[in-house]
Amino acid sequence: MDILNAFHRLPVISYFGIRRDDDFADRLNYKYTVGLLVFFSIVIASKQFSNDHIQCWVPAIFTRNYEIYVSNYCWIHNTYHINISEPNIKKAYQKRYVLRYYQFVPFILLIQSLFYILPRLFWRSLSRHSGIDVKNLIDAAQSLKSVKRFHKQKVVMQYLISLINQYVDDPRKKQKSRHSKWNTYFYGLLCCLFGMNYFNAYLLSLYLFIKLLYIINSLFQLVAIYILLESSFHRKSFDIQNIFYGILKQNPMSKYFPKISMCDFRIIEPNSDEGHKYTVQCVLTINVYNEQIFTVLYIWILLVLFITMYDFLSWIIFLIFPKLRYSFFIQRINVTQSLSTIRTTMHLFVYDYMQHDGFFILRLIHSNAGEQVCSDILTSLWKNFYRTDKENGTSITNVSKNKMTTHTSINRAEIDATTHSSRNGTNQTNNPQQRLGGFFNYSRTITNL
Repeated sequence: MDILNAFHRLPVISYFGIRRDDDFADRLNYKYTVGLLVFFSIVIASKQFSNDHIQCWVPAIFTRNYEIYVSNYCWIHNTYHINISEPNIKKAYQKRYVLRYYQFVPFILLIQSLFYILPRLFWRSLSRHSGIDVKNLIDAAQSLKSVKRFHKQKVVMQYLISLINQYVDDPRKKQKSRHSKWNTYFYGLLCCLFGMNYFNAYLLSLYLFIKLLYIINSLFQLVAIYILLESSFHRKSFDIQNIFYGILKQNPMSKYFPKISMCDFRIIEPNSDEGHKYTVQCVLTINVYNEQIFTVLYIWILLVLFITMYDFLSWIIFLIFPKLRYSFFIQRINVTQSLSTIRTTMHLFVYDYMQHDGFFILRLIHSNAGEQVCSDILTSLWKNFYRTDKENGTSITNVSKNKMTTHTSINRAEIDATTHSSRNGTNQTNNPQQRLGGFFNYSRTITNL
């Protein structure tokens, strides 16, 4: 058990563990597609160790041992493909196409799976720089569904509220020196790519960039597989009828997956200076499996691409239209007041407090933990935000509505306070932050939930 625990604690192994810091479209890429590719790689590798991966038609004078030797020789030293339907065999021989890859199909499939893992590794590595453990947050949200005791539910809820509050209202997010120079350039470029602020949309920008990598990877793999299947990409790439026809048809003269190929070899005999040269015709039965596997992979990757693009566009739509983000929050917050009376405060909660990364976190919680858990967390965050506004006795709406108005009102308050103190001889504070009650520090009211 100690060995297994140490094995699971290895950094590389931990990257492929079960984590809920993503959605179904992401898991479809790095988990299910990778599993399918590894499974096909194992199937092809096992077929290559059998005796029927290649069969060569040898002269009748060859014994059984000679036949086995020729088959193994042709498998190792590659075969070549010619179009035997060509009327002029010599001309067809000049256009021969040497096959050098069919022995390495299992490794090709593993390399394909690696390209689906790389975006996941980028996400796991770069998301740690955000200052919040998204995986830990989602796990805690999921545990709310399994916790039966009210006291434990309250403890978990307070932990979640504290964690989210510390992240979305973290003053360090305003510090440009938080990252190194080159990291700041990279993260800033990442956020600018999607038109968002670096300080409040790092997680969402990174997440969209990772989804874009999944889409680009699937597109390139689709093009490569389509070339292997000898199809006209610009004419029939999305023709489902032709795709299924490719599964059923058997083309022995396929250029990339030929079932019939040729092999040249020379046998040296004691009484011969140059030996005897033979040309035999071989049947690559392994290519029957290769062609069908790549055809199935084409359909699967096409499906994964559509789902990933749909999911990516849904995030982009929420990003382009702020009203949709507002609707996402307002539909899941159990508000006891009239919406008309708290509309401005709700806008501040959605756009100034939660911002893009807060929306990203809550939508991931909604995808992984469910509607009810997301609604409970949002309602608790809103109550904490609204209670702080009331306790400070100052309307957040009036203070944060406009930066210029805020600074002007603070200066006027200082002048009035100074004048009043000079008249009455009282010592009143001239610190505007003390008079505002520190309403940006929401964490102090978490324990009152």
